[in-house]
Amino acid sequence: MSTPLDDSQDESATTDEAEVQVPAENHLHLLLAGLLGGAAVLHLVSAATHVGSGSWVDPVGFALFGWLQAGLAVALLVGRNRRPVLFASLVTSAVTLGLWVLSRTVGLPVGSHAGVVEPVGLADGVCAGLEAAAVLLSAGLLLAPRRLRTGPVLASVVAVAALGLATLPLVSGDGVAGAPHDHDGAHLDEMAAVDAVRCDMGFNPRSYWSTARQMGVDTYTGGAMAPHDARGSTSTSSAAGGTHGDHSGATATSMLEQLRAPDPLEGKRTRGLDALISATNLSAGGEVAAARLVEALAGASQDDYQAWVEWSYQSAASSGGHAHGASATAAPDDNGGHGGHAGPQPWTAMVDPAQCVDLNAELRLARSVALKYPTAADAMAGGWSKVTGYVPGIAAHYMKFPIVDGTFKVDEPEMLLYDGEGPDAHVVGLSYYLLHPGDAEPTQGFTGPNDHFHRHVGLCSSTTTGIVIGDSTTTAEKCAAMGGKKGDGSTGWMSHAWVVPGCESPWGVFSAASPTLDSMLPKQVATSSGGCRGNRGEERYDLRPGERDRPSGAETASGD
Repeated sequence: MSTPLDDSQDESATTDEAEVQVPAENHLHLLLAGLLGGAAVLHLVSAATHVGSGSWVDPVGFALFGWLQAGLAVALLVGRNRRPVLFASLVTSAVTLGLWVLSRTVGLPVGSHAGVVEPVGLADGVCAGLEAAAVLLSAGLLLAPRRLRTGPVLASVVAVAALGLATLPLVSGDGVAGAPHDHDGAHLDEMAAVDAVRCDMGFNPRSYWSTARQMGVDTYTGGAMAPHDARGSTSTSSAAGGTHGDHSGATATSMLEQLRAPDPLEGKRTRGLDALISATNLSAGGEVAAARLVEALAGASQDDYQAWVEWSYQSAASSGGHAHGASATAAPDDNGGHGGHAGPQPWTAMVDPAQCVDLNAELRLARSVALKYPTAADAMAGGWSKVTGYVPGIAAHYMKFPIVDGTFKVDEPEMLLYDGEGPDAHVVGLSYYLLHPGDAEPTQGFTGPNDHFHRHVGLCSSTTTGIVIGDSTTTAEKCAAMGGKKGDGSTGWMSHAWVVPGCESPWGVFSAASPTLDSMLPKQVATSSGGCRGNRGEERYDLRPGERDRPSGAETASGD
């Protein structure tokens, strides 16, 4: 028999139990478990599809939230004291939902798509809906557990329906199963976001930007993107004839679609193309070999040149990077290719207007210095001495030895470059030469990350004139027989700036070589007025400043 005291204790115990758990007859925890389980499935699948996205934050973040939601779902099914689990479910669902809203409105601050507003898709839309429902249900069960009741059958049916809804994107072409395509869309959105604010298009001529895109050269992250990503189009042919791939390098089309795609080189496999391919593959074998490639390109027909551009892209895409010629960026001992690969140099987008204004001012200053010495005779009168003859791609070099040190000064170029051998040769560009021990490239230079230094180690110079008479591949014995001596050169780092009007490089303002400097220029010095007029690429390259819509007030190399 119960006493009044016993009844009071029982009532107190019942009240305490009601405060810490959902009433036994309420089965809405089954529905909440279904909502969390569905969201967990979508997050775990997304974790797998984001591997290789370019940031570890994406797959790890999806995986953490997925397993947390899965664990909470299990805890709801087997636990007795569910109040802490309900609170954790509320917080977790609210956080993931908030991150999703942020990514679809202003962009997340971290991850592979940082700062990019991503479109709403089927998979993420379903997941957000499940999490919104989980937030409301968790809050309701915490605040009013006795008012929210349902039977086990209805709760179970709705929970299964929630899980079924989560599987819909997995079998839909517009959901997680299509994540590689979604990644491509997000990648293009990132590139568009950069294009909207970049202020650097005018620093390189139009031919640079168009050829770089055709060849899959990265002009956004300085060479970090794969060639198919750098082209920025989901319909661009890859080396296998397929389309734009995802960030892991896999193509986004089926093998059958790849095999059916037209061959970009169909009808263009000519002897002329083979000659260009051969010259390209040999161009890493010293400065002379690199000069031969420039000369081969200058003399090629337009059809063969365009076929070479497409072959260059295919060659790079099939190897995951720039495969032909020398390396894509300056290397410790980078004689081959004059310090870079054949074709447009990789470029890192500049999006800070202040930096663009500074670089514009520096290039204007460099141009004014070059134009003070219009002929080689002017250079010699100013203290520069001839150190190399004319070499296709890099011209003739005149050095001012008293100012050679380890300090970069825009208005004190250690070298001036000319289009011929004699004193009447015309200026075509500048070169900076820093003394810098070790194998790490100097950090000094123009504003921004796009000018790179390279070295010429082991050149053969005449013992009487000091002029280079053999490239880095010349043996010591052969050099001595020619009356020269091999130099070290390991501490001498060189960079170019093609700032002379008419001599802008189609491969980039800071490219290590320019294809417009062919063997025709020195032959017509006496009749030419300078500005690289008369080279065989005049009709091929558009040297007007590049252009792109940009923010108001942004300034480019052209000063507009």
